[in-house]
Amino acid sequence: MKRVPDWLIYLVVLSLFVYNAMQQKREIATPIAPGELGEILPSQSPRDERVMVTVDAPQSGIGTAFAIDTKGTWMTARHVVDSCEDVGIKVGRSKILRTTVQINEDADLAILNSSWARRPLPPDVNSDRRIGETGFFFGFPQGRPGEVVGSLLGRGRMMVRGRYRSDEGVLAWSELGRTRGLFGSLGGLSGSPVLDSDGEVIGVVSAESPRRGRVYTVAPLYLRRYFGATSTTAAAEALSVDTYGVQADRLRRDRRVAQVICLVN
Repeated sequence: MKRVPDWLIYLVVLSLFVYNAMQQKREIATPIAPGELGEILPSQSPRDERVMVTVDAPQSGIGTAFAIDTKGTWMTARHVVDSCEDVGIKVGRSKILRTTVQINEDADLAILNSSWARRPLPPDVNSDRRIGETGFFFGFPQGRPGEVVGSLLGRGRMMVRGRYRSDEGVLAWSELGRTRGLFGSLGGLSGSPVLDSDGEVIGVVSAESPRRGRVYTVAPLYLRRYFGATSTTAAAEALSVDTYGVQADRLRRDRRVAQVICLVN
């Protein structure tokens, strides 16, 4: 008998999981109102908070990616796709498009190259950030559509150990709100774009501290090599705590933000 490919088995299981999740009514919780903006985010410092993260042995999993140009290039978090034997972007209910992967050795970033191009998200990786500003994280936490809203606390230093090692700057956010009914870990949100109130990309979701209600994202400076000063002319759409859920759904429906599949046999 011909052996059924592991890729096909995993796709069937994943499709059933996503289908069941989508049948549940999803409501957007109203987040805590953001406070007043504070001072400009200081430069990196040796006194920045240290965040220890352990990357376990490779295993199949899911994450989020988003389009960054019109050539089929996508961005996600390194730990989502590092050491995977196959990586794909979910482009339809039952269709996964294989991609090639380029790992960033300096930050929790990876580039996925594909033949499937979508309208990119506009970036703003050069402007000063302010303490207390609002960030919006759109993706697929726990394998289903969802979003989180956070308030910028400051900088941190993420020390990664385990499958690989790195020492990189991150931004720390205090969670203000999330999709109603989304409890526990935000696993699956990794690789999601971090959007500011102008609707522009300023980072990528990297890690969380559930007990402290913290989300850590890749600092904008690491994204500059991919976006440049004028990398895209895609129009941005302003975000607010009242409309972010609708806009997040639109980005996912248009497949500008998509689910990433990692397979390890």
